[in-house]
Amino acid sequence: MKKIVWVVVIAALALAVFIYVKKPADKWGAPEGAIVSPTPTPSQKIIKKSTAKPTGGTSSQTMPYSQLVAEYADRRIQFDERCQAIPGNPTYKNDTKVMFDNRSGDARYIKIGDVTYLFGGYDYKILTLSSLTLPKTLSMNCGAAINVGNILLQK
Repeated sequence: MKKIVWVVVIAALALAVFIYVKKPADKWGAPEGAIVSPTPTPSQKIIKKSTAKPTGGTSSQTMPYSQLVAEYADRRIQFDERCQAIPGNPTYKNDTKVMFDNRSGDARYIKIGDVTYLFGGYDYKILTLSSLTLPKTLSMNCGAAINVGNILLQK
């Protein structure tokens, strides 16, 4: 009887971990009031907050990866196998769409400003960076690597 109870408990824990891991990346650690949604359609509005928060983002884009890399060549931040941001300290204008690209096969949490995203292995997200207060600096953390870079938002 004890074996059956343990099997049920282990199965329940495995199910809970599976659900937790499969939770959409845009829901991880988003502070209350932050706008974290897929790249908006014309019918959606992005409400600006007083602090900079990345908005939007999805890895299920309609363009092939190679085409996105070409389009975002000057607005792409890669995170390598050691979780280092390349480039480490870019500057963008407010309301710029930026491609964040995990070039590792390992899934990892990447924090941009106050919002944490889960990136799968070789996953990417297109995020719109905006703030009402400019200039604004957004720090980047990747996995256990803290402050791997800063993004400066300007007018």
